[in-house]
Amino acid sequence: MGNTFKEQVYEDFKNVLMNLEEYGRECSWNGYPLQIAEDARINTQLYEAQGVNFDKKIIYCREIDLASPPSVTEQVNFDGEYWYVSDVKTPFSYFIITLERRIS
Repeated sequence: MGNTFKEQVYEDFKNVLMNLEEYGRECSWNGYPLQIAEDARINTQLYEAQGVNFDKKIIYCREIDLASPPSVTEQVNFDGEYWYVSDVKTPFSYFIITLERRIS
């Protein structure tokens, strides 16, 4: 018998989305290497109601690649720049992490 649906999604995520020759790339997460895929559909600049400008990124990574799960409001060093975790989702065996930071 073949893979379950969940196992197939995990394999596709690992072999396609995280593939460095497809959509994946290496980044630095709090000083450690991390293989991710970044959502290119997101506008990089958002405007809050109070007139404050924000950058936003959504990244995908495997749960097993992070020593501990990120938490909302946690500050992280992503590729040498400080960002705040604004949302974390965990479908199947990977994280969808939304990062934000205020820009001047």
